[in-house]
Amino acid sequence: MDARPYAFDFTPPRGCRGGWGKVVLEADFSVPAGRQFDRTVALWLGGINLYFGTTIEPSPDVAQHWHVERDLTDYASLFTHAQAGQMILNNWVSPTTNSPIVVSVQLKFYPADAHLPVAGAADHVYALSSDPRGEQTPLDTPNASLSRKLTFPRNVERAYLDVIAQSQAHDERWYTCVDKAYLEQTRAYSLEGFEACDGGSFRGVEVLLDGQPAGLAPVYPWIFTGGIAPHLWLPTPGIQTVNFIPFRVDLTPFAGLLDDGKPHTVSVRVPGADHFFNVAANLLVYQDHQSRQLGGRIVRNTLARQPPATLIVRDTLHTGSHGASEGTLNTDQTQSYVIVGRLHTSRGTIDTTVRYRGGFHNHQTFRQPAAKRYVETIDQSTSLSLTVERSRDGHPLDGYTLRQDDPLYLSVDKSVVTKGQDFTALVAMRQGHRIDRQQTNAHGTAYHASLQENLSTRVQADGKTIPDPLDRSDFAHHEQGTEQVSFVDSFGSCYRTDLASSDERLTGFSQGKGCPDQVNHLDSRSRPDSPSLAPL
Repeated sequence: MDARPYAFDFTPPRGCRGGWGKVVLEADFSVPAGRQFDRTVALWLGGINLYFGTTIEPSPDVAQHWHVERDLTDYASLFTHAQAGQMILNNWVSPTTNSPIVVSVQLKFYPADAHLPVAGAADHVYALSSDPRGEQTPLDTPNASLSRKLTFPRNVERAYLDVIAQSQAHDERWYTCVDKAYLEQTRAYSLEGFEACDGGSFRGVEVLLDGQPAGLAPVYPWIFTGGIAPHLWLPTPGIQTVNFIPFRVDLTPFAGLLDDGKPHTVSVRVPGADHFFNVAANLLVYQDHQSRQLGGRIVRNTLARQPPATLIVRDTLHTGSHGASEGTLNTDQTQSYVIVGRLHTSRGTIDTTVRYRGGFHNHQTFRQPAAKRYVETIDQSTSLSLTVERSRDGHPLDGYTLRQDDPLYLSVDKSVVTKGQDFTALVAMRQGHRIDRQQTNAHGTAYHASLQENLSTRVQADGKTIPDPLDRSDFAHHEQGTEQVSFVDSFGSCYRTDLASSDERLTGFSQGKGCPDQVNHLDSRSRPDSPSLAPL
Protein backbone atom coordinates (compact mmCIF):
# COMPACT_ATOMS: atom_id res chain seq x y z
CA MET A 1 0.00 0.00 0.00
CA ASP A 2 3.03 2.32 -0.19
CA ALA A 3 2.58 5.15 -2.66
CA ARG A 4 4.98 5.38 -5.59
CA PRO A 5 6.00 9.05 -5.83
CA TYR A 6 6.22 10.71 -9.22
CA ALA A 7 9.74 12.19 -9.33
CA PHE A 8 10.72 15.14 -11.52
CA ASP A 9 13.54 17.64 -11.99
CA PHE A 10 12.89 21.38 -11.99
CA THR A 11 14.79 23.96 -14.03
CA PRO A 12 14.14 27.72 -13.65
CA PRO A 13 12.34 29.34 -16.60
CA ARG A 14 14.77 30.45 -19.30
CA GLY A 15 15.07 34.19 -19.76
CA CYS A 16 12.99 34.81 -16.66
CA ARG A 17 15.34 34.24 -13.74
CA GLY A 18 14.29 36.13 -10.64
CA GLY A 19 12.82 39.59 -10.28
CA TRP A 20 9.26 38.26 -10.31
CA GLY A 21 6.28 40.19 -9.05
CA LYS A 22 4.31 37.03 -8.33
CA VAL A 23 4.67 33.24 -8.59
CA VAL A 24 1.53 31.10 -8.75
CA LEU A 25 1.14 27.33 -8.80
CA GLU A 26 -1.83 25.99 -10.78
CA ALA A 27 -2.99 22.37 -10.82
CA ASP A 28 -5.80 20.62 -12.70
CA PHE A 29 -7.15 17.29 -11.47
CA SER A 30 -9.57 14.79 -12.97
CA VAL A 31 -10.95 11.37 -12.06
CA PRO A 32 -13.27 9.46 -14.40
CA ALA A 33 -16.68 8.16 -13.43
CA GLY A 34 -16.46 4.95 -11.45
CA ARG A 35 -15.51 4.03 -7.91
CA GLN A 36 -12.61 5.53 -5.99
CA PHE A 37 -11.81 6.85 -2.52
CA ASP A 38 -10.69 10.38 -1.76
CA ARG A 39 -6.90 10.41 -1.73
CA THR A 40 -4.17 12.56 -0.20
CA VAL A 41 -1.92 14.44 -2.64
CA ALA A 42 1.14 16.62 -1.97
CA LEU A 43 3.67 18.37 -4.23
CA TRP A 44 7.30 18.88 -3.14
CA LEU A 45 10.39 20.64 -4.50
CA GLY A 46 13.77 20.36 -2.83
CA GLY A 47 12.06 19.02 0.28
CA ILE A 48 9.70 22.02 0.41
CA ASN A 49 5.94 21.47 0.36
CA LEU A 50 4.30 23.52 -2.40
CA TYR A 51 0.81 22.04 -2.30
CA PHE A 52 -1.19 19.73 -0.01
CA GLY A 53 -4.77 18.58 -0.36
CA THR A 54 -7.11 15.68 -1.10
CA THR A 55 -8.91 14.52 -4.21
CA ILE A 56 -12.64 14.33 -4.93
CA GLU A 57 -14.51 11.03 -5.06
CA PRO A 58 -16.26 10.31 -8.36
CA SER A 59 -19.72 8.80 -8.62
CA PRO A 60 -20.67 5.86 -10.88
CA ASP A 61 -21.92 8.15 -13.65
CA VAL A 62 -20.16 11.46 -13.06
CA ALA A 63 -16.47 12.25 -13.51
CA GLN A 64 -14.88 14.98 -11.39
CA HIS A 65 -12.64 17.82 -12.56
CA TRP A 66 -11.21 20.60 -10.39
CA HIS A 67 -8.66 23.39 -10.48
CA VAL A 68 -6.54 24.76 -7.60
CA GLU A 69 -4.10 27.66 -7.27
CA ARG A 70 -1.53 28.63 -4.63
CA ASP A 71 0.31 31.95 -4.42
CA LEU A 72 3.94 30.91 -3.82
CA THR A 73 5.53 34.35 -4.11
CA ASP A 74 7.00 34.06 -0.61
CA TYR A 75 8.86 30.97 -1.87
CA ALA A 76 10.29 32.66 -5.00
CA SER A 77 13.94 32.10 -3.98
CA LEU A 78 13.27 28.36 -4.22
CA PHE A 79 12.69 28.63 -7.97
CA THR A 80 15.95 30.36 -8.88
CA HIS A 81 18.00 27.16 -9.10
CA ALA A 82 17.56 23.65 -10.47
CA GLN A 83 16.55 20.91 -8.04
CA ALA A 84 14.58 17.70 -7.66
CA GLY A 85 10.98 17.29 -6.56
CA GLN A 86 8.16 14.80 -6.46
CA MET A 87 4.41 14.48 -6.23
CA ILE A 88 2.94 11.92 -3.83
CA LEU A 89 -0.62 10.88 -4.67
CA ASN A 90 -1.72 7.90 -2.61
CA ASN A 91 -4.09 6.29 -5.11
CA TRP A 92 -4.63 2.55 -5.54
CA VAL A 93 -6.57 1.08 -8.46
CA SER A 94 -8.19 -2.34 -8.20
CA PRO A 95 -11.15 -4.15 -9.79
CA THR A 96 -13.46 -2.48 -7.26
CA THR A 97 -11.80 0.95 -6.89
CA ASN A 98 -11.26 1.39 -10.59
CA SER A 99 -10.78 5.13 -11.24
CA PRO A 100 -7.28 6.50 -11.89
CA ILE A 101 -6.52 10.13 -11.02
CA VAL A 102 -4.78 12.48 -13.46
CA VAL A 103 -3.08 15.74 -12.50
CA SER A 104 -1.29 18.46 -14.46
CA VAL A 105 0.72 21.14 -12.61
CA GLN A 106 2.45 24.32 -13.75
CA LEU A 107 4.16 27.33 -12.21
CA LYS A 108 3.36 30.79 -13.58
CA PHE A 109 5.96 33.54 -13.15
CA TYR A 110 4.66 37.11 -13.43
CA PRO A 111 7.27 39.79 -14.22
CA ALA A 112 7.48 42.78 -11.93
CA ASP A 113 6.12 46.10 -13.20
CA ALA A 114 5.26 49.57 -11.95
CA HIS A 115 2.14 48.33 -10.16
CA LEU A 116 3.62 45.05 -8.94
CA PRO A 117 7.25 45.55 -7.85
CA VAL A 118 9.66 42.72 -7.20
CA ALA A 119 8.14 40.77 -4.33
CA GLY A 120 9.86 40.68 -0.95
CA ALA A 121 10.22 36.91 -0.93
CA ALA A 122 12.01 34.99 1.78
CA ASP A 123 15.78 34.84 1.32
CA HIS A 124 15.86 31.16 2.25
CA VAL A 125 13.22 28.45 2.57
CA TYR A 126 14.18 25.44 4.70
CA ALA A 127 12.47 22.06 4.60
CA LEU A 128 11.74 20.14 7.76
CA SER A 129 11.26 17.00 5.64
CA SER A 130 14.25 14.63 5.73
CA ASP A 131 13.64 13.49 2.15
CA PRO A 132 15.65 15.69 -0.29
CA ARG A 133 12.72 15.61 -2.70
CA GLY A 134 10.17 15.99 0.13
CA GLU A 135 7.46 13.94 1.80
CA GLN A 136 4.85 14.32 4.54
CA THR A 137 5.66 12.89 7.98
CA PRO A 138 3.14 10.76 9.94
CA LEU A 139 2.85 11.58 13.66
CA ASP A 140 1.05 8.96 15.73
CA THR A 141 1.25 10.38 19.25
CA PRO A 142 1.43 13.76 21.00
CA ASN A 143 5.15 13.29 21.68
CA ALA A 144 6.10 12.26 18.14
CA SER A 145 7.64 15.12 16.16
CA LEU A 146 8.74 16.29 12.74
CA SER A 147 12.20 17.67 13.50
CA ARG A 148 15.25 18.90 11.65
CA LYS A 149 18.54 20.40 12.80
CA LEU A 150 19.50 23.49 10.77
CA THR A 151 22.27 26.08 10.73
CA PHE A 152 21.25 29.55 9.56
CA PRO A 153 22.98 32.64 8.14
CA ARG A 154 24.29 34.96 10.86
CA ASN A 155 22.00 37.83 9.79
CA VAL A 156 18.45 36.44 10.06
CA GLU A 157 16.03 39.27 10.87
CA ARG A 158 12.62 37.54 10.55
CA ALA A 159 11.48 33.91 10.54
CA TYR A 160 8.15 32.14 9.91
CA LEU A 161 7.07 28.50 9.92
CA ASP A 162 4.25 27.41 7.59
CA VAL A 163 2.59 24.29 9.04
CA ILE A 164 -0.01 21.83 7.72
CA ALA A 165 -1.34 19.03 9.95
CA GLN A 166 -3.72 16.72 8.08
CA SER A 167 -5.78 14.26 10.12
CA GLN A 168 -5.81 10.66 8.92
CA ALA A 169 -7.01 7.15 9.90
CA HIS A 170 -8.15 7.07 13.55
CA ASP A 171 -7.72 10.86 13.75
CA GLU A 172 -9.53 11.72 10.50
CA ARG A 173 -12.71 12.84 12.26
CA TRP A 174 -11.01 13.91 15.48
CA TYR A 175 -13.75 16.44 16.28
CA THR A 176 -16.16 13.49 16.78
CA CYS A 177 -13.82 11.60 19.16
CA VAL A 178 -14.33 11.24 22.91
CA ASP A 179 -12.08 10.34 25.82
CA LYS A 180 -11.63 6.58 26.15
CA ALA A 181 -13.76 6.50 29.29
CA TYR A 182 -16.79 7.61 27.24
CA LEU A 183 -16.21 5.47 24.14
CA GLU A 184 -18.53 2.55 24.87
CA GLN A 185 -21.21 4.85 26.31
CA THR A 186 -21.48 6.82 23.06
CA ARG A 187 -20.61 4.22 20.39
CA ALA A 188 -24.26 3.71 19.35
CA TYR A 189 -24.44 7.32 18.14
CA SER A 190 -21.71 6.94 15.51
CA LEU A 191 -22.75 6.65 11.89
CA GLU A 192 -20.86 3.39 11.79
CA GLY A 193 -20.02 1.76 15.11
CA PHE A 194 -16.53 0.70 14.10
CA GLU A 195 -15.64 4.33 13.36
CA ALA A 196 -16.25 5.52 16.92
CA CYS A 197 -12.93 6.94 18.15
CA ASP A 198 -11.30 7.79 21.44
CA GLY A 199 -8.41 10.12 22.25
CA GLY A 200 -10.63 13.10 23.06
CA SER A 201 -11.87 15.83 20.73
CA PHE A 202 -8.92 18.25 20.88
CA ARG A 203 -6.04 18.43 18.40
CA GLY A 204 -3.51 21.24 17.99
CA VAL A 205 -0.01 22.09 16.74
CA GLU A 206 3.00 22.98 18.85
CA VAL A 207 6.28 24.37 17.45
CA LEU A 208 9.50 23.89 19.39
CA LEU A 209 12.97 25.38 18.99
CA ASP A 210 15.75 23.31 20.56
CA GLY A 211 13.09 21.50 22.56
CA GLN A 212 11.55 24.66 24.01
CA PRO A 213 7.97 25.73 23.08
CA ALA A 214 8.12 28.53 20.52
CA GLY A 215 4.58 28.81 19.12
CA LEU A 216 1.11 27.28 18.72
CA ALA A 217 -1.26 26.78 15.82
CA PRO A 218 -4.81 25.43 15.46
CA VAL A 219 -5.74 22.34 13.44
CA TYR A 220 -8.40 23.09 10.86
CA PRO A 221 -11.16 20.41 10.71
CA TRP A 222 -10.72 19.59 7.03
CA ILE A 223 -13.39 17.15 5.86
CA PHE A 224 -12.59 15.01 2.83
CA THR A 225 -15.19 14.10 0.21
CA GLY A 226 -15.56 10.65 1.77
CA GLY A 227 -15.99 12.16 5.22
CA ILE A 228 -19.07 11.69 7.44
CA ALA A 229 -21.43 10.95 4.50
CA PRO A 230 -20.00 11.19 0.96
CA HIS A 231 -23.14 12.63 -0.64
CA LEU A 232 -22.80 15.72 1.57
CA TRP A 233 -19.98 16.93 -0.69
CA LEU A 234 -21.64 16.60 -4.10
CA PRO A 235 -21.26 18.93 -5.86
CA THR A 236 -19.42 21.16 -3.33
CA PRO A 237 -16.46 19.84 -1.29
CA GLY A 238 -15.82 21.11 2.22
CA ILE A 239 -13.76 24.24 2.92
CA GLN A 240 -10.12 23.86 1.72
CA THR A 241 -10.65 20.12 1.13
CA VAL A 242 -8.78 20.16 -2.18
CA ASN A 243 -6.27 22.88 -1.22
CA PHE A 244 -5.11 23.10 2.40
CA ILE A 245 -3.86 26.51 3.54
CA PRO A 246 -1.03 26.32 6.10
CA PHE A 247 -0.97 28.25 9.35
CA ARG A 248 1.98 30.64 9.68
CA VAL A 249 3.74 30.69 13.06
CA ASP A 250 5.77 33.87 13.62
CA LEU A 251 9.21 32.90 15.00
CA THR A 252 10.78 36.35 14.55
CA PRO A 253 11.45 36.83 18.30
CA PHE A 254 13.94 33.94 18.02
CA ALA A 255 16.00 35.56 15.23
CA GLY A 256 18.81 36.49 17.63
CA LEU A 257 19.10 32.86 18.71
CA LEU A 258 19.20 31.63 15.11
CA ASP A 259 22.02 34.11 14.34
CA ASP A 260 24.54 32.55 16.73
CA GLY A 261 26.06 30.28 14.07
CA LYS A 262 25.16 27.09 15.92
CA PRO A 263 22.81 24.36 14.67
CA HIS A 264 19.24 24.57 16.00
CA THR A 265 16.49 21.95 15.99
CA VAL A 266 13.06 23.04 14.74
CA SER A 267 10.27 20.62 15.64
CA VAL A 268 6.51 20.26 15.16
CA ARG A 269 4.23 18.16 17.37
CA VAL A 270 0.48 17.51 17.37
CA PRO A 271 -0.98 17.52 20.90
CA GLY A 272 -3.84 15.03 21.01
CA ALA A 273 -2.62 12.97 18.03
CA ASP A 274 -3.91 9.42 18.27
CA HIS A 275 -2.89 7.75 14.96
CA PHE A 276 -2.28 9.75 12.93
CA PHE A 277 -1.51 13.15 11.39
CA ASN A 278 0.38 13.87 8.16
CA VAL A 279 2.55 16.92 8.85
CA ALA A 280 4.45 19.27 6.52
CA ALA A 281 6.35 22.41 7.51
CA ASN A 282 8.48 25.01 5.70
CA LEU A 283 10.69 27.57 7.46
CA LEU A 284 11.04 30.97 5.77
CA VAL A 285 13.80 33.38 6.83
CA TYR A 286 14.48 36.99 5.84
CA GLN A 287 17.95 38.51 6.22
CA ASP A 288 19.34 41.95 7.04
CA HIS A 289 21.53 42.42 3.97
CA GLN A 290 23.25 45.47 5.45
CA SER A 291 24.90 43.38 8.17
CA ARG A 292 26.86 40.15 7.97
CA GLN A 293 26.14 39.24 11.58
CA LEU A 294 23.39 40.17 13.99
CA GLY A 295 23.03 39.52 17.69
CA GLY A 296 20.08 39.28 20.03
CA ARG A 297 18.24 37.33 22.67
CA ILE A 298 14.87 36.23 23.97
CA VAL A 299 13.62 38.76 26.50
CA ARG A 300 10.47 36.90 27.50
CA ASN A 301 8.80 33.59 26.66
CA THR A 302 5.80 32.74 28.82
CA LEU A 303 5.03 29.70 26.63
CA ALA A 304 8.28 28.03 27.70
CA ARG A 305 7.73 28.75 31.38
CA GLN A 306 4.07 27.88 31.80
CA PRO A 307 2.71 24.32 32.07
CA PRO A 308 0.74 22.96 29.09
CA ALA A 309 -2.81 24.27 28.95
CA THR A 310 -5.29 21.98 30.66
CA LEU A 311 -8.22 20.50 28.78
CA ILE A 312 -11.39 20.86 30.84
CA VAL A 313 -13.76 17.95 30.16
CA ARG A 314 -17.23 17.93 31.72
CA ASP A 315 -20.11 15.52 31.16
CA THR A 316 -23.70 15.01 32.19
CA LEU A 317 -24.00 11.53 30.66
CA HIS A 318 -26.52 9.19 32.24
CA THR A 319 -28.62 6.22 31.21
CA GLY A 320 -31.78 7.42 29.49
CA SER A 321 -35.24 5.92 29.50
CA HIS A 322 -34.53 3.83 26.37
CA GLY A 323 -31.28 2.34 27.68
CA ALA A 324 -28.61 4.41 25.92
CA SER A 325 -26.41 7.10 27.48
CA GLU A 326 -27.78 10.62 27.12
CA GLY A 327 -26.45 14.03 28.08
CA THR A 328 -23.58 16.34 27.18
CA LEU A 329 -19.81 15.98 26.84
CA ASN A 330 -17.95 19.31 26.70
CA THR A 331 -14.25 19.88 26.09
CA ASP A 332 -12.80 23.38 26.54
CA GLN A 333 -9.35 24.91 26.48
CA THR A 334 -7.83 28.40 26.50
CA GLN A 335 -4.17 29.03 25.69
CA SER A 336 -2.17 32.26 25.64
CA TYR A 337 1.44 33.36 25.57
CA VAL A 338 3.73 36.34 25.07
CA ILE A 339 7.14 36.05 23.44
CA VAL A 340 9.51 39.04 23.16
CA GLY A 341 12.79 38.98 21.25
CA ARG A 342 15.48 41.64 20.86
CA LEU A 343 17.71 41.94 17.81
CA HIS A 344 20.56 44.37 17.09
CA THR A 345 20.34 45.19 13.37
CA SER A 346 21.96 47.61 10.91
CA ARG A 347 18.98 49.92 11.44
CA GLY A 348 18.97 49.85 15.22
CA THR A 349 17.70 47.60 18.01
CA ILE A 350 14.41 45.93 17.07
CA ASP A 351 12.13 44.39 19.69
CA THR A 352 9.48 41.95 18.39
CA THR A 353 6.52 41.03 20.60
CA VAL A 354 4.18 38.16 19.73
CA ARG A 355 0.93 37.85 21.70
CA TYR A 356 -1.25 34.80 21.11
CA ARG A 357 -4.56 33.81 22.60
CA GLY A 358 -6.51 30.76 21.42
CA GLY A 359 -9.75 29.13 22.44
CA PHE A 360 -11.11 25.66 21.70
CA HIS A 361 -14.60 24.45 22.52
CA ASN A 362 -16.13 21.11 21.49
CA HIS A 363 -19.62 20.53 22.88
CA GLN A 364 -21.30 17.19 22.14
CA THR A 365 -24.91 16.34 22.95
CA PHE A 366 -26.42 12.83 22.89
CA ARG A 367 -30.17 12.09 22.90
CA GLN A 368 -32.17 8.88 22.42
CA PRO A 369 -35.78 9.98 21.67
CA ALA A 370 -36.88 6.40 20.90
CA ALA A 371 -35.58 2.87 21.30
CA LYS A 372 -33.82 2.72 17.93
CA ARG A 373 -33.22 6.42 17.34
CA TYR A 374 -29.97 8.23 18.20
CA VAL A 375 -29.43 11.99 17.86
CA GLU A 376 -25.96 13.53 18.25
CA THR A 377 -24.83 17.12 17.75
CA ILE A 378 -21.31 18.53 17.83
CA ASP A 379 -20.91 22.28 18.20
CA GLN A 380 -17.23 23.24 17.92
CA SER A 381 -15.40 26.54 17.70
CA THR A 382 -11.69 27.26 17.35
CA SER A 383 -10.58 30.87 17.60
CA LEU A 384 -7.35 32.79 17.95
CA SER A 385 -6.03 36.30 18.23
CA LEU A 386 -2.43 36.98 17.21
CA THR A 387 -0.78 40.37 17.62
CA VAL A 388 2.78 41.05 16.47
CA GLU A 389 4.42 44.40 17.21
CA ARG A 390 7.91 45.60 16.30
CA SER A 391 9.64 48.65 17.74
CA ARG A 392 13.00 50.17 16.80
CA ASP A 393 15.06 51.87 19.47
CA GLY A 394 11.92 52.14 21.57
CA HIS A 395 9.69 53.66 18.87
CA PRO A 396 6.84 51.82 17.05
CA LEU A 397 7.98 50.35 13.74
CA ASP A 398 5.27 48.06 12.36
CA GLY A 399 3.06 45.09 13.19
CA TYR A 400 -0.13 43.23 12.47
CA THR A 401 -3.14 41.74 14.21
CA LEU A 402 -4.73 38.51 13.02
CA ARG A 403 -8.05 37.10 14.17
CA GLN A 404 -9.26 33.71 13.02
CA ASP A 405 -12.48 31.78 13.71
CA ASP A 406 -13.18 28.22 12.53
CA PRO A 407 -16.67 27.04 13.57
CA LEU A 408 -17.97 23.53 12.92
CA TYR A 409 -21.42 22.07 13.54
CA LEU A 410 -22.47 18.46 12.93
CA SER A 411 -25.88 16.92 13.54
CA VAL A 412 -26.72 13.23 13.05
CA ASP A 413 -30.26 11.91 13.49
CA LYS A 414 -29.93 8.14 13.07
CA SER A 415 -32.61 5.45 13.16
CA VAL A 416 -31.58 1.80 13.17
CA VAL A 417 -33.72 -0.29 10.83
CA THR A 418 -32.16 -3.77 11.30
CA LYS A 419 -30.37 -5.69 14.03
CA GLY A 420 -27.12 -4.92 12.26
CA GLN A 421 -25.69 -1.58 11.12
CA ASP A 422 -28.38 -0.60 8.58
CA PHE A 423 -30.04 2.72 9.39
CA THR A 424 -31.57 5.88 8.03
CA ALA A 425 -29.81 9.11 8.88
CA LEU A 426 -30.33 12.83 8.44
CA VAL A 427 -26.85 14.34 8.50
CA ALA A 428 -26.29 18.12 8.56
CA MET A 429 -23.04 20.06 8.66
CA ARG A 430 -22.00 23.70 8.87
CA GLN A 431 -18.41 24.75 8.43
CA GLY A 432 -16.77 28.16 8.50
CA HIS A 433 -13.46 29.95 8.22
CA ARG A 434 -12.85 33.66 8.84
CA ILE A 435 -9.61 35.65 8.97
CA ASP A 436 -9.28 39.39 9.63
CA ARG A 437 -5.92 41.13 9.29
CA GLN A 438 -4.95 44.65 10.37
CA GLN A 439 -1.45 45.69 9.35
CA THR A 440 0.12 48.82 10.83
CA ASN A 441 3.18 50.99 10.40
CA ALA A 442 4.55 53.76 12.60
CA HIS A 443 1.73 56.05 11.42
CA GLY A 444 -1.17 53.67 12.01
CA THR A 445 -3.24 51.27 9.91
CA ALA A 446 -1.57 50.55 6.58
CA TYR A 447 -3.60 47.58 5.30
CA HIS A 448 -6.64 45.56 6.27
CA ALA A 449 -8.24 42.46 4.77
CA SER A 450 -11.05 40.06 5.59
CA LEU A 451 -11.76 36.57 4.24
CA GLN A 452 -14.95 34.72 5.15
CA GLU A 453 -16.12 31.26 4.02
CA ASN A 454 -19.31 29.51 5.10
CA LEU A 455 -20.70 26.16 3.97
CA SER A 456 -23.90 24.39 4.96
CA THR A 457 -24.92 20.98 3.66
CA ARG A 458 -27.32 18.20 4.62
CA VAL A 459 -28.32 14.82 3.28
CA GLN A 460 -30.99 12.23 4.05
CA ALA A 461 -29.75 8.70 3.44
CA ASP A 462 -32.14 5.75 3.60
CA GLY A 463 -31.86 1.99 3.57
CA LYS A 464 -28.25 0.85 3.94
CA THR A 465 -25.22 1.85 5.87
CA ILE A 466 -23.87 4.97 4.16
CA PRO A 467 -21.28 3.64 1.68
CA ASP A 468 -17.72 4.87 1.36
CA PRO A 469 -16.76 5.53 -1.34
CA LEU A 470 -19.76 6.46 -3.48
CA ASP A 471 -21.10 3.42 -5.30
CA ARG A 472 -24.30 1.93 -6.72
CA SER A 473 -25.89 0.92 -3.40
CA ASP A 474 -29.68 0.96 -3.67
CA PHE A 475 -30.54 3.72 -1.22
CA ALA A 476 -32.06 7.14 -1.77
CA HIS A 477 -30.21 10.31 -0.78
CA HIS A 478 -31.47 13.88 -0.83
CA GLU A 479 -28.76 16.55 -0.59
CA GLN A 480 -29.11 20.30 -0.10
CA GLY A 481 -26.31 22.80 0.37
CA THR A 482 -25.18 26.42 0.21
CA GLU A 483 -21.77 28.08 0.24
CA GLN A 484 -20.65 31.70 0.47
CA VAL A 485 -17.14 33.11 0.04
CA SER A 486 -16.13 36.77 0.37
CA PHE A 487 -12.88 38.71 0.46
CA VAL A 488 -12.33 42.46 0.78
CA ASP A 489 -9.26 44.56 1.50
CA SER A 490 -7.99 48.13 1.53
CA PHE A 491 -6.47 47.77 -1.96
CA GLY A 492 -10.04 47.81 -3.27
CA SER A 493 -10.28 44.07 -3.81
CA CYS A 494 -13.79 42.64 -3.57
CA TYR A 495 -14.69 39.02 -4.28
CA ARG A 496 -18.02 37.33 -3.54
CA THR A 497 -19.37 34.00 -4.74
CA ASP A 498 -22.55 32.19 -3.67
CA LEU A 499 -23.47 28.60 -4.53
CA ALA A 500 -26.57 26.50 -3.91
CA SER A 501 -27.19 22.82 -4.61
CA SER A 502 -29.98 20.28 -4.40
CA ASP A 503 -29.91 16.54 -5.01
CA GLU A 504 -26.26 16.75 -6.04
CA ARG A 505 -26.80 19.37 -8.74
CA LEU A 506 -25.80 23.01 -8.75
CA THR A 507 -29.02 25.04 -8.52
CA GLY A 508 -27.74 28.54 -7.79
CA PHE A 509 -24.61 30.53 -8.64
CA SER A 510 -23.72 34.21 -8.39
CA GLN A 511 -20.47 36.19 -8.52
CA GLY A 512 -19.68 39.75 -7.54
CA LYS A 513 -22.97 40.46 -5.82
CA GLY A 514 -22.36 43.42 -3.51
CA CYS A 515 -19.02 44.38 -5.10
CA PRO A 516 -18.60 47.59 -7.14
CA ASP A 517 -20.43 47.22 -10.46
CA GLN A 518 -21.45 43.75 -9.20
CA VAL A 519 -18.14 42.36 -10.50
CA ASN A 520 -15.39 40.49 -8.64
CA HIS A 521 -12.03 42.26 -8.64
CA LEU A 522 -8.76 41.23 -6.99
CA ASP A 523 -5.79 43.58 -6.89
CA SER A 524 -2.60 41.74 -7.88
CA ARG A 525 -1.07 42.63 -4.51
CA SER A 526 -3.91 40.96 -2.61
CA ARG A 527 -3.50 37.35 -1.48
CA PRO A 528 -6.67 35.70 -0.11
CA ASP A 529 -4.84 32.35 -0.01
CA SER A 530 -1.86 33.63 1.98
CA PRO A 531 -1.67 31.90 5.38
CA SER A 532 -2.27 35.25 7.08
CA LEU A 533 -3.70 37.35 4.21
CA ALA A 534 -0.37 39.20 4.08
CA PRO A 535 -0.26 41.38 0.93
CA LEU A 536 2.61 41.61 -1.50
